[in-house]
Amino acid sequence: MKKSAGRIFFKGFLLSLIFFALFLGIGILSYQIVMDFFNIENEAVEVAEIITSDKKQSIITEARLDDVSKHLIFCVDEDDGSIKKLLLEIFNCHSNKMYYFTIPIKTRFTLSSSLHKELVLVKPSIPQFLKLSAITTYIQDDTAYEYSVLMIEDLLDISISYYSVVPQSIYDSVFTTEKIGLIKDSNDISDKYPREIFSQDFIEFLGTIKTESELRKYIEEIYGKIKSNLKFEDKLNYMESYLNTAGENIYFEVIAGKDSNSEYTVDKEAAKKQVEACLGE
Repeated sequence: MKKSAGRIFFKGFLLSLIFFALFLGIGILSYQIVMDFFNIENEAVEVAEIITSDKKQSIITEARLDDVSKHLIFCVDEDDGSIKKLLLEIFNCHSNKMYYFTIPIKTRFTLSSSLHKELVLVKPSIPQFLKLSAITTYIQDDTAYEYSVLMIEDLLDISISYYSVVPQSIYDSVFTTEKIGLIKDSNDISDKYPREIFSQDFIEFLGTIKTESELRKYIEEIYGKIKSNLKFEDKLNYMESYLNTAGENIYFEVIAGKDSNSEYTVDKEAAKKQVEACLGE
């Protein structure tokens, strides 16, 4: 009698397992059929890609022709695209004066909440506090430079007119780094700032350019080696002003801030005054 009851229990348990496995299999099969029929998974991936693509498109900085242009120049490694140096060129076509501000790549940023939210959508792990040099470790395509434009705009409270990405070999043919000695009566090593200036070879080369056709040829040659969101044809609009700019009206400075061994902290108030002086404000 006990054996009979045991057999009945065992058979019932076995049948329950079979029915459970059967229904589970039917459920999985039905789910897969529905997903395949309606292509739900692929559509979800496509939607995610579209959202990411739209986000990238929305932050692409539009180049503008301004009477006082703010041109951000990225010197980049030719192999991995990492940012090696950064210059802000301000060209005032009214006064025919040109200013180059060195922005150290070890500059530490505190991203605004709105900008940080934008960057997190692209790279969730990106911190709100980071150095300029670190941006290409988080974003590893050309949009890294576009986001860097937004970072500089956020930092200096200006609107960048256009930007250029220049391979280091090309950059080094134009600029060189000059070491500035200690400020008089100061023993603080943080007062020693390196700045970017024109190389002597480039200064001599500029002296050979006398006509618009010669300048056009040079700009066209450079444009074949760099990336810029300002079209070559639009760049030519500045030619007359370039030719009318005397060498003594070209200035080189370091963006105002405090230097240390590990980072550079921009003095926003002092930097704003620097920039506004160039803009004629």
